[in-house]
Amino acid sequence: MRYACTLVLLLILSAATFAQTTYNNLPVLKATKKTADYRVGNDWNRGNWSFAPEAVPDVLYVPSHSRTMSFAFYTDQDSIAFPVTGNTVKQFYVLTPDSEYALTEVRGFDYKPVAYDAAPKKAAYQFWYENGTHNEYLSRLKALYNLDSVVAQQSSDSAKALRILSWSHTQWSHNGDNEPKKKDAISILEEAHTEGKQFRCVEYGIVGTAALNAIGLPARVLALKVKEVETTPYGAGHVLLEVYLKDLGKWVLMDGQWDAMPVLNGVPLNAAEFQQAIANNYEALEIRSLSGVSKAAYTSWVYPYLYFLDVKFDNREGLDLKRELQGGKPSLMLVPQGAKEPTVFQKTRPINNVVYTRSLADFYSAPHPQPLKGSSDAQKAGQ
Repeated sequence: MRYACTLVLLLILSAATFAQTTYNNLPVLKATKKTADYRVGNDWNRGNWSFAPEAVPDVLYVPSHSRTMSFAFYTDQDSIAFPVTGNTVKQFYVLTPDSEYALTEVRGFDYKPVAYDAAPKKAAYQFWYENGTHNEYLSRLKALYNLDSVVAQQSSDSAKALRILSWSHTQWSHNGDNEPKKKDAISILEEAHTEGKQFRCVEYGIVGTAALNAIGLPARVLALKVKEVETTPYGAGHVLLEVYLKDLGKWVLMDGQWDAMPVLNGVPLNAAEFQQAIANNYEALEIRSLSGVSKAAYTSWVYPYLYFLDVKFDNREGLDLKRELQGGKPSLMLVPQGAKEPTVFQKTRPINNVVYTRSLADFYSAPHPQPLKGSSDAQKAGQ
């Protein structure tokens, strides 16, 4: 009887896998929801894949760990499964709830480390950071959302940062297509709370950064870009943040969209260290998360973005500030050794607002808070 039940189950699963119609000679999966789940081996990634018909193709990168992995992709109506190796490139369509065909490409890869210039030298650029005091905007943010209570009874900077990360993660559900009316943390939170709005990774980065600055931990929004940033038409970037943990004396990556902080051997990691750890120390790598995010799901999703990194020179908080520049540009981009400096984002948008560096010393210099210039009115909320 057990054999018969197993056989029936396998036949049902096989029928679900191969029941798709075709479009342009490729399988079609039907969907009535805008997100899908997928499984790599025994690790599930649930609800984090959104269909993007505008991306042709929309690439889902799947790590193979130098072996053949079982892979399955599930909409709420259909599924497809096949083995994945480091050389796999397989396409299928998803017929979305809007009756659009989303060309989805599963691309296998093996983790490989990216090298930056790690030679010690004096940092060549100046940054501006908050010190968390005498800033009316941050004081208002802290009071409105009782941020002191969020980090109450937490002694270490990493524990405080993890609480703020979890708090920012729960302020709304992710929506990759929705932008706020205004781009400051208080305005974003007001829209989310009073109008039920949902926002992108960008807004998680902005809100988490401001909240960390409000409790006195210097933080900055961090933008990531894939290696193929110039030729990828959609989804070539991701936004999160880095916070400077004073008690450890180092920058640490945190992702509000995922509620994720990477840690290796007990030490939280910055973006460059995280990329290296995924490639070289995957088994020892930990993803700290108060909501329990899957390490396999997060690392496989974020890994392709950990290539080009860029941050603003002026990371102070407030409205209507006159922002400081370096070399006439607002941002610094860290470029891997041997990589071309990208000048186009997603085929059409010029990248002309960054200074390029290949130096980790430039990118990860310790923060030295700088006072605001001019009137303190620049820091006042609502002005």
